[in-house]
Amino acid sequence: MILEEQIKTVIFEQIGNTNNKEYISRNIDFLKKGNRIFVITGVRRCGKSTLLKTSIGNSDSCISINFEDPRLEGFSVNDFYKIEKIAEESGKNIFIFDEIQNIPEWEKYARAAHEAGKNIYITGSNASMLSKELGTRLTGRYKQIELFPFQYSEFLEYTGKKQGRESYEDYLLSGGFPEYLFEQNPEYLRTLLKDIIIRDIAVRRNIKNEHILVKLAVFLLSNTGKEFSYNNITKILQIKSVRSTIDYCDYLQESYLVEFVSRFSFSIKQQIGNPKKIYCIDTGMAKANSLSLLEDKGRMLENSVYLQLRTKYKDIQYYKDEVSECDFIIKDSENKHIAVQVCWKLTPNNLQREIDGLKNAVKAANAIKGIIISLNQEDLLGDFTVIPAWKWALEF
Repeated sequence: MILEEQIKTVIFEQIGNTNNKEYISRNIDFLKKGNRIFVITGVRRCGKSTLLKTSIGNSDSCISINFEDPRLEGFSVNDFYKIEKIAEESGKNIFIFDEIQNIPEWEKYARAAHEAGKNIYITGSNASMLSKELGTRLTGRYKQIELFPFQYSEFLEYTGKKQGRESYEDYLLSGGFPEYLFEQNPEYLRTLLKDIIIRDIAVRRNIKNEHILVKLAVFLLSNTGKEFSYNNITKILQIKSVRSTIDYCDYLQESYLVEFVSRFSFSIKQQIGNPKKIYCIDTGMAKANSLSLLEDKGRMLENSVYLQLRTKYKDIQYYKDEVSECDFIIKDSENKHIAVQVCWKLTPNNLQREIDGLKNAVKAANAIKGIIISLNQEDLLGDFTVIPAWKWALEF
């Protein structure tokens, strides 16, 4: 429990710190109406609270508070009613709570406020910790939206660059974290990685040795786009057990830093048993913290395509058999499959390999179509369309 005056000071100082920031619109369908709590989740610093403040409309009617402010240490569930009092005195009726999972039993207040007709908007950077409370106490009462760092179209709007190969290559190297694009200092992305590991994982999971988490994260980011096994990672990084490695990887995924893609199979058992592939939430983040990714532009492109697909589809797998591979098989809302092959540049040396992998994936998944995404090539190869990544990203 903390004093009302202290809460008021934090709220109005936080408002002052955001008033002078420049915002852009985001490519996301944000529904502002409806009798539900709105929850936005995503990796730290991707722009969740900014999306709320620009989407709700009249910011004069909003009261927002970020619970990562150290001055709010000791904030309890009963202190939410002090925020309600401050809001009433200020003539505000919309509540934005950033990183609310830091407050024990927050969901009890959110449910009571919702039932009382309050307009509640929540952000969080840990998928697991939020989903547990949402699923137990707020079932049917909330609408959840995932937010990612800037997509290519948003990158163009923010930077003022022209669409095309050159700007897309810049996007691959820079990624889409807004503050990094403003600062252009790779140290920002290295510090952000440590913040994610310490604040979103080590502190919340009570892990004393965060150095092993940092080593694991760097290893994963250095191998984005590659297959991995928990056994090999355990041996390479000398983690105490495979179970610990699995848990640590789960924590990194819950913080939205990385995602793991299963090998395609109609069998859930085989999906679980087969090796997975690694993708990072942001190509700039991967490059800044990688030991080996800088020169492998093909994997950077593959990661970028994955992130674009991930904004629309959750069911994404990769295909591999004894003789061929295909980067992605996605399942759309109608349970139909589409195969996607990614290649930096098609040449006479790799053309047949890329087509064979795509053909085999289409056949195995009974896909309705297959496409090849390259950096800057455009062609028609039989039934398959080749499209430049920058053009595909803008049309997606």
